[in-house]
Amino acid sequence: MIPRWLSQIWSYRITLVIVFTPLLLLPLPLVFQTNEASCGYVILLMAIYWITEAIPLAVTALLPLILFPVTGIMTAKAVSQAYFVDTSWLFIGGLIIAVAIERSNLHKRIALKVLILVGTKPRRLMFGFMVTTFFLSMWISNTATTAMMLPIVESVFGELKADGETHDEKTRERRETTHEENENSQVDLDESDHRNQTTSFDNQGYEPDFDEKQVDLENTLDDDQEQNNCSKEPEQLPEERHNRLIKGITLCIPYSASIGGTATLTGTAPNLVLSGQFQILFPDAPQLLSFGSWFVYCIPGALLTLLLSYMWLCWLFLGFDFKDFSVCRGEESEEERKARNYLKTEHKALGSIRWAEGSVLAIFITTALLWFFRKPGFMPGWGVIFLDGYVSDGTVAITMAFLLFLLPKERPEFLKYSEDQELWQPVEALLDWPTMHNKFPWSVAFLLAGGFALARGATESGFSAWMGSQLAFLEGVQPWIICLLVTALVCLFTECSSNTATSSLFVPILANLAQSIEVHPLYLMFAPVLASSLAFMLPAATPPNAIAFSYGRLKVVDLVKAGWALNVMGVLVITLFINTYGRAYFGFGTFPAWAFARNASATNLTSNFNTTSLP
Repeated sequence: MIPRWLSQIWSYRITLVIVFTPLLLLPLPLVFQTNEASCGYVILLMAIYWITEAIPLAVTALLPLILFPVTGIMTAKAVSQAYFVDTSWLFIGGLIIAVAIERSNLHKRIALKVLILVGTKPRRLMFGFMVTTFFLSMWISNTATTAMMLPIVESVFGELKADGETHDEKTRERRETTHEENENSQVDLDESDHRNQTTSFDNQGYEPDFDEKQVDLENTLDDDQEQNNCSKEPEQLPEERHNRLIKGITLCIPYSASIGGTATLTGTAPNLVLSGQFQILFPDAPQLLSFGSWFVYCIPGALLTLLLSYMWLCWLFLGFDFKDFSVCRGEESEEERKARNYLKTEHKALGSIRWAEGSVLAIFITTALLWFFRKPGFMPGWGVIFLDGYVSDGTVAITMAFLLFLLPKERPEFLKYSEDQELWQPVEALLDWPTMHNKFPWSVAFLLAGGFALARGATESGFSAWMGSQLAFLEGVQPWIICLLVTALVCLFTECSSNTATSSLFVPILANLAQSIEVHPLYLMFAPVLASSLAFMLPAATPPNAIAFSYGRLKVVDLVKAGWALNVMGVLVITLFINTYGRAYFGFGTFPAWAFARNASATNLTSNFNTTSLP
């Protein structure tokens, strides 16, 4: 029995965290009385609030606006400017385009078409759901992708379950009828045997003939029963296998969404955290992280992680069999035909592609091409037309998002052939502000902006330089070991905290660690940021996991059993690529001069801190 006072304290745990955390950390700035100590106070306070979620994540992200000016780290004007950097507008523009895709139902049309093409055999169905979710989550948020795909999963398996129950009833009726026929046949045989024994004792030649008929009849019934069993086996999924299939496909949706988010710069918020903070921490870097360079580097690793995840989930829930992927699909079972018919019906219900879908698709493709070819890395992009630094991916995102509020949702009347002489009426735009206001994830935007302000404050105060000097003892350790350990640490840390908040906390520290041990900053920053999106083991680790868990198909043990291996595979794939492809593409094997210059200034700041801060 838990004491009442302890239960009372537990019920107020959130309030206690909010009140006592700043009080317990207060000696840090009061004793040392330096900007570094004050910034450390703010970072620790925000880290605890973010991990415990005692205050909403977006609200905690506003603390630098209050505490940085009060503690003398930055002016209010400077902090406000740090909140919305160029990367923030890339994020906002990308999300506006994603909202337009959702509103037009273009994503649902793409998903249904891919599933129909892939097929409805169990392993094909899982592969289709994973590929579709992976692709969509590259362009729209992981949460929105999961929220759209899971109802399709539920509808497909609802049809399968209803068909399976009907099939079971027919099977039971067939078995009962066969059993009754067997009993009637046995009664007839017994009566015939009794009659023959009482009237034809001298007819010895008849009994062997009768016995053969009886045996032949029993063998025929057994053969029919065996044939029925063989014929129904491919048509009906056993209940246990059916449930395992549902679990496997329900899990593959959030997992694919998280993996797909790592493939593009705008796929998930941690990617933009790295891009924005890298720009703040290393403004002298000749080439910042663009959409094109991110895509070229990350897409191979993301595809490999997706393939390994598919193989693991297939083996865990279905067993792996290449027969489902033969060119000849073979005969479909009743359940598979039912699923295919459902997908075709849903796709047919969407009708032919509408003007709004076509317009949004054109905007989407144009945006992706402009992002990719602005600075692709392997060739001069169209960005060379403008002065260096004047046009960015954020410019493209806002330009295309602006067009969504101008282009018509339906075909304009002046483009329609009509003999009527009525006045042309204006047409509604592809996107309006009420829709944008309701569907835009404002909390994520504030969280991302708060991370940028935190990074700027850590740099301006000298806290990042001091933290990097404290980690200089790792200089004798092999860089790939440090990268592997930090990546695994972040992967575990993000299971119980927001991936955006985790990235915002770790990126400045890892940047200065890289300067201290003189390795390429992105070498230690890139892998942990990608790992922050690989949270597979707990329902609360990511919103996609929580959505999948809310359908009631899964238990926590299902996520842990499937997720631990995916975490390990993800960390290994990221570490492999960072040490092979990353060295060739980004030059991770060298310590660049622009990072060395900042390292020298960091050393001076650290020296001043060590000589003046101690009481």
